[in-house]
Order: sequence, then C-alpha cells, then structure tokens
Amino acid sequence: FLAALLVFSMIPAAAFAQEAPYQAEAGSERILENLKERAEHAIEKRLDTIERVTEALVDAEHLTDDHERQLLDELSLSAAGLTELSREIEAAATIAEAWELIPKIFEDYRIYVVMVPKAHLVVVADSIAAVGDRVGIVGDSLEDAIDRLEEAGFDTSEAEEALAAMNESLRQAGVLAGAVPDSVLAVEPSDWPDSAQGILEGAHSDLRSARSHIESAIRSAHEVGRILRDLLAGN
Repeated sequence: FLAALLVFSMIPAAAFAQEAPYQAEAGSERILENLKERAEHAIEKRLDTIERVTEALVDAEHLTDDHERQLLDELSLSAAGLTELSREIEAAATIAEAWELIPKIFEDYRIYVVMVPKAHLVVVADSIAAVGDRVGIVGDSLEDAIDRLEEAGFDTSEAEEALAAMNESLRQAGVLAGAVPDSVLAVEPSDWPDSAQGILEGAHSDLRSARSHIESAIRSAHEVGRILRDLLAGN
C-alpha cells in the first residue's frame, strides 16, 4: 500500500516536469505574438497618419510645388520603410529578433515628432508668405493712391508713415517665414532629439512672430486706407 501510494504521489510531479517545457514554449509564443500585434498596431497608426498628412499636403492651397514634392517624397519613403519593417517583424521567429526590430518603428522614422511637424511648419510658412504677397499687392495700390493724392496737393505724410510701417512688418514676416522651409526640410528622423528639436521649436516660434507681423501689416494697411479716406473727405 505504501509503495502504491508513493508511486501515485509521484505521477503529477513527473507529468508537470514533462509539460513544463511545452508551457514555457507556449508562453514565449504568446509573448512573441503579442509583441507582433502591438508593433503592427503602431505601424498601422503611423501609416494612417502618413496618408492623412499626404492628403492635406496635396490639398494645401499655398504650399509651393517644390516643397510639396520634397515632403511627399519623404512621406512616401517613410511609408515604404514602415511597410517593409512590418514584414520583417512578422517574420521574426524569436522574441529577441522582434525586440531588435520594434524600436525601429520609433527611432528610424519619428513620424510624430519630426515628419508631421515638418509638414505643418512648411505649410504654415508658405501660407504666411502667400498672405504677405497679397498684402504687398494691396500696399502697391495704396502707394499709388498716396502718390496721386500727393500730386493733387494733399498732405500724405501720415499715410506714408503707416505704409512704411506696413512694409516693415511685411519685410520682417518674410524674413522669418522665408527661412523656415529650408531649415526644417533639412531635418532628418535621425537628428532627433539633438538638432531636430531645437530647429523645429525655433521654426515654430519664428512662425508665430511672422504671423504677428502679418497681422500688424494688415492693421497698417487698414490705417492707410482710413487716412486716405479722411483726406478725400476733407477731415
């Protein structure tokens, strides 16, 4: 009886010893599968973002052809690289292989901290430049009006001062916004954070200032118009 009890008591332990390697293997497979699923989700999210940004660039009214081409080329290369990386991760046979590949999703492409901000900043810079050009055209018309009134004997000194203020605001806006595309288009994902963060943050700050100068120029243009109307009205 004692011998039989001893044999019976040993059965679960022996069975567990045989099953342990299979359980460990199954656990590793689950971990690997989970890693692949998470990686695929991260890649798909970035590919969706690239698609949305691409559509926005194509629809951007004031984006120059050259800037559009550069940004679309970069986004296309990023999408192709992420797609290939997805295949490599899916083909990984071990956890170690997957872990070696997964960080590339973030480190090699930097979609959210480099690529998307680059596109946004260039679009804004080109938009500010376009608005500045339109205000400049208005300024030319105002200058012609000032010249005609001056020839007619009106004192246009106040209008000339407001026009000069407008032109100076446009000049400053053009300097600030005009430098942004070249600086940010040169930024690569591998530059993050190092030089990339400083360049992108600096460009963002410059565009805020450029926009403020554009607003000042518009106010000055309205002021010129008011002064000219008052002159004509005899005020």
